[in-house]
Amino acid sequence: MKIIEPRVSEESALAFFQRRNWKNLWGLLRVSSKTRVSQSTSPRLPRTQIVWLPHHIVSIQVDSRQGPGEIDISVEAQSGAFAIFQMHENLEDVESVEGEVFDFKIEEKEAIEIGRRELLKTILRRRGQREKPAIVGAGKVDHFYYPFWIYYYERRRGLLDIQVFDAARGIKGGTRTKVGILSGLVGSDSAARAALEEHQGEE
Repeated sequence: MKIIEPRVSEESALAFFQRRNWKNLWGLLRVSSKTRVSQSTSPRLPRTQIVWLPHHIVSIQVDSRQGPGEIDISVEAQSGAFAIFQMHENLEDVESVEGEVFDFKIEEKEAIEIGRRELLKTILRRRGQREKPAIVGAGKVDHFYYPFWIYYYERRRGLLDIQVFDAARGIKGGTRTKVGILSGLVGSDSAARAALEEHQGEE
């Protein structure tokens, strides 16, 4: 399987999740790292976990004044989030990974349709007319998995939520990423999901 290698440790991710800000009363509600999922099988919250979101890489064939070419785009295979793909040098082939690996909810055919549609929107938003390439087709499709740290916590009694942290780039995960992860968890049989359900049942 192809992956983007995680560069952020669990400790660094936890420090981000528990950083001092107004949401945790500037550290007054900070919790002990002893509750991390890697150190306990208890359903107690908060807890952290690394997950792997599946992505399609689609090579879109284009034509312009400079001649034919290709633009590689990625489509996240749970939420359908689109991006221009520029991380080829970061791809690594591995046999397996630690953490939860989500399935491909969006298949190749739909990923190609999403890629062409969203790339066209991106092209049309560019200023000027002369240098805008025309989409003429779709080429090969490849796949990879991208790592995110997730932080399960109780927003208030009986209301569970997650925060997301990009394990490769070290930045906060966006709304679409959170949607994709929640979609993956819904279809998951993971121990983390079972623990959360058990926690909800205790309320």
